[in-house]
Amino acid sequence: MSPLGQSLIATFIVSTISLVGVVFLFADWTERRAMLFISFAAGVLLSNAFLEMFPEAAEHHRDGGNFFIASLAAMGGFFLLERFLLGFHTHDESHTTPSGYFVLIGSTVHNFIDGVVIAASFLVSPGLGVSTTLAVAAHEIPHEAADFGILLNARFSRTSALLLNFVSGLAAMLGALWCFAFEGLVERHLSWFLAATAGMFIYIAASDLLPELHHSHTRREWQYAVPFFVGVALIALTAWIIPGG
Repeated sequence: MSPLGQSLIATFIVSTISLVGVVFLFADWTERRAMLFISFAAGVLLSNAFLEMFPEAAEHHRDGGNFFIASLAAMGGFFLLERFLLGFHTHDESHTTPSGYFVLIGSTVHNFIDGVVIAASFLVSPGLGVSTTLAVAAHEIPHEAADFGILLNARFSRTSALLLNFVSGLAAMLGALWCFAFEGLVERHLSWFLAATAGMFIYIAASDLLPELHHSHTRREWQYAVPFFVGVALIALTAWIIPGG
């Protein structure tokens, strides 16, 4: 299968995670469940950045310059997006915004970027594409669950919240198509795209996910460290099993 086909399948799978709100129809999204997913996502994101993205960026760097600038720029860009697009990366379901549409705008931008990231990874190799898809999917679960809760607080119906969240999630496929529409540009500067992706993953883990864990006050908090290392091991195992990972 071509990298484009692989990317579209991967981004569609990630898009369906936006339907995670269905869980609210059957069970509460408890703090314990959220913390377990957040811990796992942090481990996956950080290990993907340091074990996959940076080594691949160094290997594909051909056009000179310090590609770590792209990492810093991505982190700065995400910081600005969080400041100007309310609810962009919050996991606090009690958080309110002037309008639920702010959440949808931020989530759509976020999902589009995810699609570009996944597609650029498949341009490098199937292994990197799979591990990147896992990283994106891991942090999307708590993110989309939180978005669903925010939309409910903004007085959207359950059906409307699920549908709008899913439509927003499909922006990932548009991001993948954009990446392949400008495939030549992406491939010429692949190291910069990979470094930017690593910066994005580090920012999400360090500024959003890990602080959530440190601010939780529940018994047996040591249990939340286990999913983190499971996530790290999963990415390491993926890189070992899948050629070119």
